[in-house]
Amino acid sequence: MNKIQLAKRIYKTQIKKYLPDLGVIFIFMVINGAATAAVAWLLDPAIKKIFIEKDNKMLFIIPALIVIAFVAKSISLYFTRIQSVNISFKVKESIQKNLAEKILGADLSYVNDNHSGKFISNFTEDTHRLQNITQTIGLSSIKELISLIFLVSLMISKDIYLSLLALILIPLAALISKKLGKRMGKAVYGALEANEQFTKYLSETLKSVTLIKIFQRENNEMSKLSQIIKNWINKSSKVEKTRLGTGPMMETITGIAVALVVFAGGYRSIAGDLEVGAFFSFLTALMLAYQPVRALAGINVGLNEGFAAATRIYKILDEQVLIKDNDNAKDLNIKNGDIEFKNVSMQYKNGPNVLNSISLLIKGKTKVALVGPSGGGKSTILNLIPRFYDPKEGYISIDQQDIKNITIKSLRKEIALVSQEIILFDDTIKNNLLFGNPLATDDEIKSACEKANCDKFIEEMNDGYNTLVGENGIKLSGGQKQRISIARAILKNSSIILLDEATSALDTESEKIVQEAMNNLSQNKTTITIAHRLSTIKNADLIYVIDKGIIAEQGSHEDLILQNGIYKKLCDQQTLN
Repeated sequence: MNKIQLAKRIYKTQIKKYLPDLGVIFIFMVINGAATAAVAWLLDPAIKKIFIEKDNKMLFIIPALIVIAFVAKSISLYFTRIQSVNISFKVKESIQKNLAEKILGADLSYVNDNHSGKFISNFTEDTHRLQNITQTIGLSSIKELISLIFLVSLMISKDIYLSLLALILIPLAALISKKLGKRMGKAVYGALEANEQFTKYLSETLKSVTLIKIFQRENNEMSKLSQIIKNWINKSSKVEKTRLGTGPMMETITGIAVALVVFAGGYRSIAGDLEVGAFFSFLTALMLAYQPVRALAGINVGLNEGFAAATRIYKILDEQVLIKDNDNAKDLNIKNGDIEFKNVSMQYKNGPNVLNSISLLIKGKTKVALVGPSGGGKSTILNLIPRFYDPKEGYISIDQQDIKNITIKSLRKEIALVSQEIILFDDTIKNNLLFGNPLATDDEIKSACEKANCDKFIEEMNDGYNTLVGENGIKLSGGQKQRISIARAILKNSSIILLDEATSALDTESEKIVQEAMNNLSQNKTTITIAHRLSTIKNADLIYVIDKGIIAEQGSHEDLILQNGIYKKLCDQQTLN
């Protein structure tokens, strides 16, 4: 999008809804502009009536009018700024909500392809700069333009020839502003990219403090971070230097304009063609007029700053969502919970096929395990069921309903996921459990925790269910976190359970406790388990061996042992049989 298209889009999506408020602001802007011009206009009668004609009455009236003009100017300016701030923060809130909605609704592939630090940078730095378009740039430009119109009108009413002479340098100011604006757009985009890089690296560093310490890489990481910070500071400094570039140039232009007017006005005054009062009123209006001119020159620079941020924001908002409901999608109707894959092939972006024409059937309320070498496609099968991804070919059905023709909300409502990567929020245990079912009662929470074998350790804590778990559950052990995630899944009460190597990171004792919890979770549910520890799936109703994207073997544990294939080899490696 070019700048005009960006400006139109910002107006239509963010500004237009506030037109009534903008109308009120416009009235205050007009008052401010008129009051500014009134101050300059009052100097003419002040010199004539007070200093030349010695009018005692005007000695009191004109100063009083000047005070009134300044009061009107200050009050109108205050309300203009207050309303501008209110609108700008509403715009920022709206944009951040739009970004949040977009990211939460985006395809999982898009979110995974972008670093979380990038999105944090978009939420903070980009929205702040875009906010400035409405607050200090968009509305300020209108205010300054209105003031300029009043002041130029006053100048023309006093002396049109001096007005033309004074305003002849404005095109030069516009040219300088245009050039600086282009430089500002490039500088800001570079600064935003540098900020994004800094946010990414800082996020990685904070997550990896333990790793950095054990490998004694503090100095190396500090060196890298210092370079990234230096680059960010340099790019940000370039933005500020570009912004400040308009100041000296506009001061010089103002000085030249005032000098020309003083020379021409003095010459005409000596010749008797211009009164002193009118000249001083004109000169005051001129000096006041160049303040809006300076501000307008800086506004072009600021607009380019905001447009650079808007480009990055709208790039996210315009990202196409591929996994979404069909127009005629219906809610899932669970009967038995049968899951069928029919000739399913899967390929991640620009990569080789991960699954190759796989067909499998998982009977409802049975326990099925997926095993095999790493990278074979087991997790991909799990990710296709809740439509985190869509297959390249083939179809997947639940109770003979193609999941592409089912609403995503009703599909995922019937699926619970427990993985080795446990996600807990920096909140209380209770609130983390309620994430599975916000309407769950205290009794239901306790019952779920009993089934998940986590009720005892929770109750032994000082704050019980109100214990804060820390960022991603850092205050809990691996086994404790896993059991809470299982309790959360129990509370969801879904018909289909997906278990992705849920015990792989646990010690033997914790594994037994968690395995018992998972058995409670999967009772009378369609359960699909990925496991590297084959001891956890010996009693599965059916085991699929997935290797290189195909089903290499299938059967019960005993059947697969007799086949003497991949599964038997894996068992031998774990001394299971």
